[in-house]
Amino acid sequence: MPSFSRLQLSPRPIAAAIVVVVFGTALVIHLTTRSDDDPVAEPAPSSAPASLSPTTSLPPSSTASSAPLDPAGYQKLLTDLGASITPAVERLGRATTAAALRDAGTALSDALNQAVRQLDAAAPPDAVRAAHRELRTDLNVVSASALPKVIAPTFDNKLCGGPSAMSVLSRDEAVAGLRESLAKLATADPAHPYRLGPLFPGPQPEPNRGLANETVVTGAGGGKNTISVKNLSGTDQAVTLADGSRPVFTVYVKAGATASAGGIANGHYTAYSTGGSDWDAATGRFTRDCSFSKFGVPAQLDENGYTHTNLELTVRKIDPAALPSGPFPEQSAIDPAEYPH
Repeated sequence: MPSFSRLQLSPRPIAAAIVVVVFGTALVIHLTTRSDDDPVAEPAPSSAPASLSPTTSLPPSSTASSAPLDPAGYQKLLTDLGASITPAVERLGRATTAAALRDAGTALSDALNQAVRQLDAAAPPDAVRAAHRELRTDLNVVSASALPKVIAPTFDNKLCGGPSAMSVLSRDEAVAGLRESLAKLATADPAHPYRLGPLFPGPQPEPNRGLANETVVTGAGGGKNTISVKNLSGTDQAVTLADGSRPVFTVYVKAGATASAGGIANGHYTAYSTGGSDWDAATGRFTRDCSFSKFGVPAQLDENGYTHTNLELTVRKIDPAALPSGPFPEQSAIDPAEYPH
């Protein structure tokens, strides 16, 4: 059998060939994946500050690096902020329903948060830098702490009118802190008494307005028909006879009392009652603990010169979430928007 000699290769040429192949492959991959517009990496510095690690992020820039506003510019900023916050406060005070109060409270919170962002972006004059920080903080606290105390009670009609809501805010600790920060801002620089309005009124007691029993709020004069209402609800009530959505006759009945009133014209009416605390005569609504109900039996009032109708109603405390019972429930809860005003 013929013999074959084995070819012997030196290990050095083999290793060199492998290196060339690997390097060439890496170079091809780099060239095919890098865009011509990619920046070329610069060599890393030989040393880095010992206080920074690879995972440490630098803090964001602050207003301290910006040029401070001059006094006129800073006062303009405050005036503009007041012009955005004050209408929102006034809207809250004018609210006549829980839903309107909730929307106004949310809008006021948005206005305060926007003011905080603008103050955060501004560099105040050096003399009021500390007062500026306190103002920014207190506006934020009012939005985060005080306004929820007004907004949350609207969901169950505990707060349902502006006067009571403003009373709650005026006595809140966060609003008191804001008053202090505004006072400090006004005196921080004797040469420039910076002003941002009062924003909120001073402390106000909880309002508890009401009418005398049997006060006729809305009268349907010319008739001889009468109404008698016994109030067992636990709160004052205003009982209304309505022609469709138009209130025709309303009488005020104190809690635990019975009220009688006359002078009601002939008509086919629906009887409603609204109860609560703090009757706002200007709006004809209660501002706290509001309830709204409708009587199921239509009220047909007739008088012919010899006889007349006396409508007798009993107002009881009702569960706003309870469903009416029977085809003609005596009294059932309704949505506030259904009540005729």
